[in-house]
Amino acid sequence: MNDQTDTIVNESKPKYRGCLIGFLITFIVIILHIAAIPVLIELVDHIPRTMDTQTNGQYVVELQATSSPEWPFGPQDGRIVLKNDNNKKISSVDFVLCNDGKGMCKSNWEVDWNEESVVVTIMGEEQQDAIYTLYYNGDVSN
Repeated sequence: MNDQTDTIVNESKPKYRGCLIGFLITFIVIILHIAAIPVLIELVDHIPRTMDTQTNGQYVVELQATSSPEWPFGPQDGRIVLKNDNNKKISSVDFVLCNDGKGMCKSNWEVDWNEESVVVTIMGEEQQDAIYTLYYNGDVSN
């Protein structure tokens, strides 16, 4: 009689419990991946991309896009980076480009080299020119 009782108890346990747990784990992993995609896209979008570089032989200045233009006609974040000829960063300044939703390109800036500094003018279709002075000693003014 004990053998029959053990058999009845074993048969009453759900046979598909392992499959259900596996399905739930798979479902949760899929949902987490789907939720992570927008976060990953946002992180990748904020990786600085060098749009143009100019040099005077001793110093290098870079125009970097640090985001994409906000959709549909919004601004775009950018950065100007001054480096020495050993590619060591001296200074940088962040800015916002209002260019009617167009992506940043080399036509959005003008560079003038001086004895003590480089003067960078940022130009967008929907903004006044923004002028930034990056000094070779690391100072910045705008």
